Amino acid sequence: MNRSERESLFKNFIIFFFLLEFLLLFIFFFFYIDKKKDIQELLLKRMQICSYTLNCKDFNYDFFPKKPRLLPNTLYHLDDKEIFALFPIPNSKKYYLKISYDKRYLKKDIQRLFWNIAGIFFIATLIIMGLAFFFTLYSLQPIRQALHINQEFIKDILHDFNTPISSMILNLEMLKKDCNSPFIKRIEQSIDTIVSLQENLKLFLKNVKSSTQVIDMAQLLAERIEYFKSLYPSLKLTMEVKEPFTFQAPKELLVRIIDNILSNACKYNKKRGFVKVVLDHHTLIIEDSGKGIKNKKKVFDRFYKESDRGIGIGLSIVKKLCDELNIQINIQSELGKGTKVILKFPRS
Repeated sequence: MNRSERESLFKNFIIFFFLLEFLLLFIFFFFYIDKKKDIQELLLKRMQICSYTLNCKDFNYDFFPKKPRLLPNTLYHLDDKEIFALFPIPNSKKYYLKISYDKRYLKKDIQRLFWNIAGIFFIATLIIMGLAFFFTLYSLQPIRQALHINQEFIKDILHDFNTPISSMILNLEMLKKDCNSPFIKRIEQSIDTIVSLQENLKLFLKNVKSSTQVIDMAQLLAERIEYFKSLYPSLKLTMEVKEPFTFQAPKELLVRIIDNILSNACKYNKKRGFVKVVLDHHTLIIEDSGKGIKNKKKVFDRFYKESDRGIGIGLSIVKKLCDELNIQINIQSELGKGTKVILKFPRS
């Protein structure tokens, strides 16, 4: 079971268990209240018997003057010392028979009831915990099987990629001997990107976390800008470094963030347009002269797109990776004038 499956199992178990536990607590609470009333009703019946026989081993009795507010055959609490009930005396118009019970004994009876119910509640909780874990595991089984099938399929595809990629690399090396064209360098850079993505996907399938390293942001941006210059020679790509900084993160994740933003800036730009990159005080700004964005609120939604090009997942990936690396991302855009993407990196 990989990390994602364990996390899904844990979250589903917690939700299922606490819902059942809340329901159980609700039932046992009212069961406790009901049994507590039964104890007091039983105590009142015992007092009634005592009023008839005066054989009161656990009770005290005395005469009590009649008062309008006090009703017979009703339990009354007197501070924390005693609980009593009043019963009519035949042929007496001035007095009730008062039967009292030490409240400490009543508290002990209620405490005994509480701990008995608490014990049953604890056993029921253990049973519910086992059932919740079993049903959670059972409900996740089809998802685990589907994930396993997908992973095996992706592994097979990655394995099949090795042959054409190796063939392209070998043929590219042979082609470099015969001619020296700038197009060859672009093809070589594209193949390197494909190989890098393939390696990242292999690490993802093995559930291996990418290793972090201290990255010189100015140097990394210079490399990526040179790459996009070769792909979009008609655009003017520039970089201004006001204050360089380093950032500790997996390099491939930062490359994906920067590449997706630069790709959009170049792809949706106008002819002879510009892309300007600025580094300043742990802030990266990528500004373009493109056509702008209509709905900035939906721009990070998966599969949302405003043109026929692309499939609408680039900026969704960017937002997800920025959240993972604790990078704040903000987009400013105006239709017909361009877009500015602002990334604020956390300080070390």
